[in-house]
Amino acid sequence: MQFRASIILVLIVLLFFSCTEKIQIELDSSSSRLVVYGELTTDTCSHFINLKKSADYYLNEPAEGISGAIVEISYNDTSLVFHENPIGSGNYYSPDDFYGIPETTYSLSISDVDINLDGESEEYSSSSYLPAVNSLDSIDLKHTTVHFFSGWEIMVYTWDPAGVNNFYSFKAWLNGNLLTDTLSEYTVQTDDFFDGSYTNGITTQFLDDTNGTEMALPGDTVEFEINGITEEYYNFIIQAQTETFMSAPLFSGPPANIITNISNGALGFFTAYSIDRAIKIVPDYPEE
Repeated sequence: MQFRASIILVLIVLLFFSCTEKIQIELDSSSSRLVVYGELTTDTCSHFINLKKSADYYLNEPAEGISGAIVEISYNDTSLVFHENPIGSGNYYSPDDFYGIPETTYSLSISDVDINLDGESEEYSSSSYLPAVNSLDSIDLKHTTVHFFSGWEIMVYTWDPAGVNNFYSFKAWLNGNLLTDTLSEYTVQTDDFFDGSYTNGITTQFLDDTNGTEMALPGDTVEFEINGITEEYYNFIIQAQTETFMSAPLFSGPPANIITNISNGALGFFTAYSIDRAIKIVPDYPEE
């Protein structure tokens, strides 16, 4: 019996020390792929296409820009070349006087790219329809104070076209500063609850009094933007936001690649959308 107890004691000691042993795990590198993000809108401005090379998830280094590519947009009977600026950045821009036309399909082609460094040029393509969007009648601001929030609601007044599924994204500026400048901050919405109806002051966004960049004071200027987007781009934003937020359980694996509309195994998204805007001056705070 004493011998058996000694064996058990030895096993417990070995188990305790084995828990402190360092284990080296080799993480395989993934093959490089082209990552594309580009937007065309109805604004008259210099639109961009960004090209980068994918990097390992655990590398924790900025992605490398793809320089020297041929980037071209075609629509109807027109073709337009985007030029890299600055050279080496992987950012390709249209002329300043270019604008998208609603209810038009735009095709993107990318060539003279060698992502896998095998000496052979690769080609990639994508396309996006540019939906129309109804003009905003106006926006209004309403100050709200509840136990968990104090700030301004941005309320929208516009018609939603009947008979079709419409998809929207919303952006907001405060005194000329864009508050929704990343995909994770975009607000997107379907017309499931107001198809064919007048929105009549539907709340789309909030300006938080406790957030330094969002704190709006009487006399400040709030600019609101509505975008008519495709269902495909709507789904892309939803997936991107889902991957950005904290995963559960705590030890979930790294994020997976989200949907893409770029051919030839590339990642990212190319989209076209329409824009309308409205402006409102922040009023005095309501009397409590």
